[in-house]
Amino acid sequence: MNSGQAPAPGTEQVIAAIWCELLEREEVGVLDNFFEVGGYSMLMEAVRERIVDRLGLQPTLTDLFKHATVRSSAAFLDGAQARPEPTPAERNGDHPDTAIAVIGMSCRFPDAADIDQFWDNLVAGLDSITRRAPSTVTGPGGTVREYLPAGGVLRDPEWFDAEYFGYTPREAALLDPQHRIFLECAVEAIEAAGYDPDRFPGLIGIYAGCGESTYAEILRDRQRETGSITGWDLRISTSPDYLASKVAYKLGLRGPAAAVQAACATSLYAVHLAARSLLAGDCDLAMAGGTTVRVPADLDRYEVGGIISPTGACRSFDEGADGVVTGDGCGIVVLKRLTEAIDDGDHIHAVLRGSAVNNDGRERAGFTAPGVRGQVEVVRAAQRDAGVEPSTITYVEAHGTGTRVGDPIEFAGLNEVFAGEGPRAEPCWLGSVKSNIGHTDAAAGVAGFIKAVLAVERGVIPPSLHYTRPNPDIDFTAGPFAVVTEPRTWSPKGVPRRAGVTARGLGGGNAHAVLEQPPRPRPSTGETAEQLLPLSARTPAALDEVAARLAEQLTRHPEQDLRDVAWTLQTGRREHRYRRYVVVRDRAEAVRALTDDRKGECGGSGPLAALGERWLAGDAVDWSKVHNGPPRRVRLPGYPFQRKPYLLEARAAQEPVAPPPVAGAGIEDTVSLLFTELLGISDIDSQESFFDLGGDSLVATRLLARVGQVLPVELELRSMYIAPSIRELTTLIEARMREGAAAHG
Repeated sequence: MNSGQAPAPGTEQVIAAIWCELLEREEVGVLDNFFEVGGYSMLMEAVRERIVDRLGLQPTLTDLFKHATVRSSAAFLDGAQARPEPTPAERNGDHPDTAIAVIGMSCRFPDAADIDQFWDNLVAGLDSITRRAPSTVTGPGGTVREYLPAGGVLRDPEWFDAEYFGYTPREAALLDPQHRIFLECAVEAIEAAGYDPDRFPGLIGIYAGCGESTYAEILRDRQRETGSITGWDLRISTSPDYLASKVAYKLGLRGPAAAVQAACATSLYAVHLAARSLLAGDCDLAMAGGTTVRVPADLDRYEVGGIISPTGACRSFDEGADGVVTGDGCGIVVLKRLTEAIDDGDHIHAVLRGSAVNNDGRERAGFTAPGVRGQVEVVRAAQRDAGVEPSTITYVEAHGTGTRVGDPIEFAGLNEVFAGEGPRAEPCWLGSVKSNIGHTDAAAGVAGFIKAVLAVERGVIPPSLHYTRPNPDIDFTAGPFAVVTEPRTWSPKGVPRRAGVTARGLGGGNAHAVLEQPPRPRPSTGETAEQLLPLSARTPAALDEVAARLAEQLTRHPEQDLRDVAWTLQTGRREHRYRRYVVVRDRAEAVRALTDDRKGECGGSGPLAALGERWLAGDAVDWSKVHNGPPRRVRLPGYPFQRKPYLLEARAAQEPVAPPPVAGAGIEDTVSLLFTELLGISDIDSQESFFDLGGDSLVATRLLARVGQVLPVELELRSMYIAPSIRELTTLIEARMREGAAAHG
């Protein structure tokens, strides 16, 4: 085997020469794998010794095993030589000029209709997974297995305020519910940041992605039945291409609007791209997030050999981890350049110091399998971008899907980055939000990001659920990590609160972000002058609810200055048709005026009341002239959507039927037919490797599940690596069947 690419001058040439000497070859290509051109473990030790002699570097054997091509090995060694010294920002905790502020957030997750409810659930350790009565599935040899259908579902995902966004009832019924929820969350996020897109002086961008549309299948059925739904209707209503641009259109955003698709890493990729867009000057405010909502809602159906947990719980990093529990959700964050956020008096939840994205490439077991090297590189790149050392990060929100193989691979990458810095006063805590709400696919990255933002802001690390004993394939002694199993007060000594957030996507996508606690807010002026509180909504009923929500906010949050509340209402809310205002001197008077049954204006014959009357009449008002000095923006309740249900019903779901057995065939013929079925290749050489034919770990899992359906034998995934050809797998199956017969002798 030779890739045909010659080594470049420098480190690549040195590595290639060492290989040629030890492998006794005239040449090697830079993309050849050491173990596929005659190398083996003991010979790699000789490679390491010659690297030490010729380059003066001391890589570990593990390093060389992970970087098993000339090109990747040279890139790794060059990176080790060029690793920069810690920056001043890293040493003293100052924020770099490239830091980004998180100034607004919104979400919809199982058991949580907003950010505060989501946080309360996390701190309380609430398991938000819905479970049904046990069901059964056919296993190997016709055996019956019991499993627990489970999933994280949203409440009433079909309810939507179509009128707010100017949709007709027909358009609303066609629109994918995950798009509908994302639109509402976009409004909630920009309001939480305290900005009105119509009056924002700069450009607002949006980066977003969504899961595969299950609602599209319902629309296709209706299209075939009635012909009233066109192909264009279906595409506009469900395609991920139009998710971000729908928000841009409905909210009037004039910055970049880009669809992001990176599987389970989608929404953290979106955060990274949004931050880069701000730093490049493409926009002045950026929204980022993702959504996955399956309608009709359904709980996971376990398949033997599949990735779904048969016990219905996500046990991240635990010895009982047995698979994924899926979930629905939506999350959006609003980002701004930190220096401007501070100057503008924004509410800063956290500082995004740095982030990075990459892909594992082909250095992994298969397309669906995760790799170690890509994760190591993306975490290190994010930390370099942030200007921090791993030792200053004291919490990591992991991808943590709860699979027996995926968790150890992720953990190995984290250990490689964080180990070797000496003992810590306390562990670096580790958790995964998937243990609470399930794996929300395109929304998974932003779910972990929001959890970590709230943790660094509020100084508490929520517990990770369903963890009792460590996965035996995870080496907790090789690094600083410990899984957090109860709420922990978080105040590290000598460094600010810093967290890493990881997301990994099927297909090799990796994303990592480094968050830090927010700077101290600008002190309030303590101004006690009268304040004008303007309220508006699209309907009279919504306007009443706006007033009631604000009155409750003022009662529950006495720390918010009335001046800051007024400023946020004046400049940070869209100006709708139905309006009301109150002019008040203090909080108590504000609550009385807002809850007054007369629903009128409170304010008497002064200049603020006159200004309020002008605003009621629809005149534009320069609110900055009302205040002495710059006020701050504060978190206030969002718009009270007036929702109605819009749903096209699906046909009754049919239980999946197991494929019939292969009739009248011997074992080798049966295995051959299954290879053909799963790979789509006929006339396969019985000694050719399944993986050389294009199979990967996911297809191998399905193959073994089919074997178990037609033959009385149960095989684990590693069987495919031990016996990857038809002939070898047949021999293994025959041996297992003999063992089984003898045991039941």
